Amino acid sequence: MNIIDFEVEEIQKLCENTVQNSKIVACTSAGSPLVRVDIGDSNSYRQVTVCLRFPADYPKEPILVEIKSRTLSTKFLDGLATLSEKSAREHLGKTQGLHVLRFIQQYVQDNPLCVCFDEIQDLRRDLGARATPDQLKLKQRHSIVQLTAKGGEYYYKVSAFIPEDYPRQCVQLQQQETNLPAILLRYLNGQSREIARQCVEQPLRLNTKEQRAFQPVPSLYRALKFCLAATFDFHAELCPICDKEVLPKQPSELELDDSKDAYVERVYCGHLFHQGCLKQYLQQPPFPKGGKLCPAKKRHPRSDAKYYLGGASSKGKQPIVTADNGGTCGIRLAHDRWVVNVKLAESRWAQKQARERELQEVVDFLK
Repeated sequence: MNIIDFEVEEIQKLCENTVQNSKIVACTSAGSPLVRVDIGDSNSYRQVTVCLRFPADYPKEPILVEIKSRTLSTKFLDGLATLSEKSAREHLGKTQGLHVLRFIQQYVQDNPLCVCFDEIQDLRRDLGARATPDQLKLKQRHSIVQLTAKGGEYYYKVSAFIPEDYPRQCVQLQQQETNLPAILLRYLNGQSREIARQCVEQPLRLNTKEQRAFQPVPSLYRALKFCLAATFDFHAELCPICDKEVLPKQPSELELDDSKDAYVERVYCGHLFHQGCLKQYLQQPPFPKGGKLCPAKKRHPRSDAKYYLGGASSKGKQPIVTADNGGTCGIRLAHDRWVVNVKLAESRWAQKQARERELQEVVDFLK
């Protein structure tokens, strides 16, 4: 019996007992010797199929390794195959098959983030060459991807936990911290979780055919890309009223008192305002029947107006806006703290004007 026949027989006997969660699919020494083994739980997205072939001068040359998976990245699998063949070289002149299978099983087990390999690479690309190493940290042992998004002097840090059955379940975003205003922290936290949830939970308004066709999609990149883009833009956003930067250059200069004019507010169309500017705009005529529209020069890329009071068209694609918005944002202004109907706004304006006239009359009389 030559060494290849001996090794194939050895794999048949020992593989499923010594390589955790392995199952032999094919194992033959006749003709062209071949071993094919599935490694990993059949319900797991980390399952791989390993194909081992024996070169003509084996074992003087390393065994040939091919790894396939329906779920894992091709780039990751190619890299793992290269590492496996490198590991096989450490055993030249000896049997290599079982050693390689154990190596692959252990590597996949020790690297649970392999299920989101492509997403992590995309995040690295989006961070750019100037990103510091601490902006994207991988904690394989705890299945956590930690992102620190930056914009100017502001940052937003979040840890994304990858569940065992990812991507059937979405990432769990936790341990968020920032030096942005509280209203933006709540927005980033809430919207990123909603983006992740929508990746795995089908919408309510789907017909039976659409429900059957729905498939969960990976949520890590979508959720963290949103945090990255939003945080990068905040520091440069201009108030649509005064046309000045909403956030001060230094986070230490942020206004924390929500009664002050410099306090930062975000409305449902996505734009940021100085509270004083927004109050002044809402309190001055005209007061159109449907409510005032956002005067920003363009739509915000992260508007959530389509979720506001069901404010979407019948097709569910466009938020309610005027037919001709005159080159402005055009989405109805709304905020939880300023829900005022037209009659009340007009009444308040009239009272204010009356007071000003009375004061002017007093001044004129004293003169």
